[in-house]
Amino acid sequence: QAMAGLPDVFPSVYTGMVRAGETSGALEKVLLRIADHAESAARLQAKVQGALAYPAIMAIIGSGIVTFLLAYVVPQVSRVFVEAGHSLPLPTRLLMATGQALSSYGPAILLMAAAGLLAARTMWGRPRSRRRMEALLLSIPWLGRLSRDVQTARVAHTLATLIGGGVTVVGALAACRPVAGDGLVGDAVSKAESEVSEGRPLASSLEASATLSPMVVDMIRVGEKSSDLEKMLTNAAVVLDEEVRLRLDQAASVLEPTIVVAMAAVVLFVVLAILLPVFEMNQLVG
Repeated sequence: QAMAGLPDVFPSVYTGMVRAGETSGALEKVLLRIADHAESAARLQAKVQGALAYPAIMAIIGSGIVTFLLAYVVPQVSRVFVEAGHSLPLPTRLLMATGQALSSYGPAILLMAAAGLLAARTMWGRPRSRRRMEALLLSIPWLGRLSRDVQTARVAHTLATLIGGGVTVVGALAACRPVAGDGLVGDAVSKAESEVSEGRPLASSLEASATLSPMVVDMIRVGEKSSDLEKMLTNAAVVLDEEVRLRLDQAASVLEPTIVVAMAAVVLFVVLAILLPVFEMNQLVG
């Protein structure tokens, strides 16, 4: 309750996990798990920021150079071509058209982007729209699976902690709802709570939901049959955590060279757009 009063400091997910830890008497395990999660998120953020730092510096410097060329060099070169009765090369015309478009429509594009972000944030705060946005996110191949695995691992960790602390499956599902959030995963947990209270197995209750990892559902089924549900939930959550970490590390390692190659392509285009008219101008003068 104390943490819930400071939502700007403690995310709702952490507050829900602490509430579940207090309910099960396993607060120490929950706090250690939150610490591990926060450290992993901080390491990933630092890695992504490090991968983006060099390309960002290149982009800033490159943008300044391109702006200078568009403002001073290209107009003088184009004036020579116009006076000679020749047309500019295609890359130069494309570069000039891009510069004019950004100059004319840049503020409008920025306003539209800001309005789009504000609208998305407003829709995310509405339960019905949020579920639609989550369904759209889950349909994206790589990003959807990543989001599904992160949420499933969080739910599996919490259920394992609660069940290991002696809480019944129905009680664990009820305590896990704040951790699952107010969305598709929360709906799946609420539905499972209702069906398990009526005597249906947990795995069968979760199987119909496409928002949870099928691997975890299969391991829950094995745990129910072997009467070792806590261990299976823990193992499933650990496996998912490792898969998420590996995928994020791979994405971060690919991100930097991809951005560098993209920036190199932009620089090559700008160089061609500037040098081609210079070469042609030398031929005209010759």
